[in-house]
Parts: sequence; structure tokens; C-alpha cells
Amino acid sequence: MATSFRPFAIFVELIIIVALMYSLFMGMNLGLIDLGLDRKYLKFLKIIALLMSCLILFFLVSHLITFYPRLLTVAKIKG
Repeated sequence: MATSFRPFAIFVELIIIVALMYSLFMGMNLGLIDLGLDRKYLKFLKIIALLMSCLILFFLVSHLITFYPRLLTVAKIKG
């Protein structure tokens, strides 16, 4: 039971991180358009935002899987 909580917790954290990254990159996108960036560069900005978010997501997934506390080992220490 305790080991099945870990993947769920990682999944919930990743959903929160993805939502945060999406709002951050969309805010950057809207800010650059408001500052006068031409709309012809919009596709390029979307590709860059997608690549950056994939890199950040890969980094965070690997760190969450590696360093997220294992509840089973904590339960063994207490028991």
C-alpha cells in the first residue's frame, strides 16, 4: 500500500509542474507579442517553448523519480 502512493504523488507533482510551466511560457509568449514581436515568429516561439518545457520536464521527472522519498523504507525504519 505504501509503495503505490509514490507513483501517484510523483504524477500529481508533475501535473502541477506542467501547469506552472504552461502558464509561464504562455505569459512569456504574450509578453513578447505585446512588446512588438512580429506574429511571423510565433511558430518559432512555440517550438522553442515546447523544447524548453520538454527538457525541463525530463529533468524534473528524473529528479522526482530519483530523490522522491521511498515510503517503504521509512515504514521499515519505524516498524
